[in-house]
Amino acid sequence: MRDRPNVSLLSDIKSAFRGELGAITGQVTSGVFISFEGGEGSGKSTQTKLLKEWLEKNGEEVLLTREPGGTTLGNQLRDILLDNKTGVISPRAEALMYAADRAHHVFSLIRPALQRGEIVITDRYFDSSIAYQGAGRVLLPSEVSRISRWATESLTPTLTVIMDLPAEIGLGRLHSTDRLESEPLAFHERVRQEYLNLAHLDPERFLVVDASLTIEQIHQIIIERVGAIKTLKRNLK
Repeated sequence: MRDRPNVSLLSDIKSAFRGELGAITGQVTSGVFISFEGGEGSGKSTQTKLLKEWLEKNGEEVLLTREPGGTTLGNQLRDILLDNKTGVISPRAEALMYAADRAHHVFSLIRPALQRGEIVITDRYFDSSIAYQGAGRVLLPSEVSRISRWATESLTPTLTVIMDLPAEIGLGRLHSTDRLESEPLAFHERVRQEYLNLAHLDPERFLVVDASLTIEQIHQIIIERVGAIKTLKRNLK
């Protein structure tokens, strides 16, 4: 893994969010878009399902999806990207493959649901690429941001929940490992730190949750924040 000794990853991300080098700045104009992020074994999938159930009980129309995947094309790309049998993929090729999945995902599934006024919950979105390819693979985060902005037409989540957990603990929860999960601990530590950097830069969009709490404690923290979103129906309990 190569190093960039005189270039700060945090500086790159600050530049991206200031609008330099193709920052991701677009906002959702209809519907509510919630993304879940975090390292391996952090419990994202469990919490996305619980949030979907809670919202539906309160009268919301909800689409739950994931990346990579969510569409037929996306699932094919997922198989390539995560299968250990795939072998080595160059970091730039990997970033572009995730961007291709995301572009199709937004075009065919996410944006239409938002235009219908639904709530979209996705297990991973473009912040995963900034963390995994930008920091984990030691690519330029601002370049990864620019790719994602172009691929998604700047479609940005209303809220991004980061399930934060020390990388070593998260990896220890896994029963088996895919191609990315098999990366060394240092890779996953860079991923975690990049998520925290992103949250620090944009506290209005990000909610960082201690993923070592119980499932119910985490759920309560999330629904408290989601319930405060003004565009949701007002019958939330």
